[in-house]
Amino acid sequence: MDFDKLIEYELEISSRTDNGNRSVRVLQDTSGSTRTGVGSTVWDAGIVVAKYLDWQVSQGKMDLRGKTILELGAGTGLVGITVACLQPETTVLLSDKNELVPLLEHNISLNEPQGTVSAICLDWCIPEHRERITAAPDLIIVSDGIWTKELHSHLADTLARLAGDNTSVLLAYETRNFEEEAQFMALWSNRFRFHDIKPTDQHPVMQSEDIFLFSGSLKN
Repeated sequence: MDFDKLIEYELEISSRTDNGNRSVRVLQDTSGSTRTGVGSTVWDAGIVVAKYLDWQVSQGKMDLRGKTILELGAGTGLVGITVACLQPETTVLLSDKNELVPLLEHNISLNEPQGTVSAICLDWCIPEHRERITAAPDLIIVSDGIWTKELHSHLADTLARLAGDNTSVLLAYETRNFEEEAQFMALWSNRFRFHDIKPTDQHPVMQSEDIFLFSGSLKN
């Protein structure tokens, strides 16, 4: 992958260094030159999720220290890298298709996370890939992962396989097709209970009426 052809995106977060507020930096392919698909672009839902997590941690409403976080369909890694930069002692695993792993690894190298962060290949459509996660994470993040209905059943099965009794799932999407999105939520509800995250709990500025956030966990 020719990183010189990519464009940098920078997101300011509340985690402080000696120089004040810091930023998360990732490269993205807005032109399609890398032929790695939609995952190599920063999407608005990912920005909203990253700022939601940043806001929750900075306000003392969420503590990720000592937690293991898995991001499915990580793309550029913006969300997961943000999590790793927010608090120490977090272990973050970014996952996506094989062709996006080099971009994830490069974007990790652009930042100085407080926690441990790495990238692996995990394709939802290949059931054997789920075996690469050997222990249930504390938190699974999926940002804009239901944009096409062809992925719905694979994602639902992957979440059910990887989540444990104490796993929380943070799922977000930008609405594009209400009927298809409702179908996924109905499919997800077969094995998970969930609730929407209200705008009052999100970052006061970085939110959108077209982007929905949900918190879920396995049914007993």
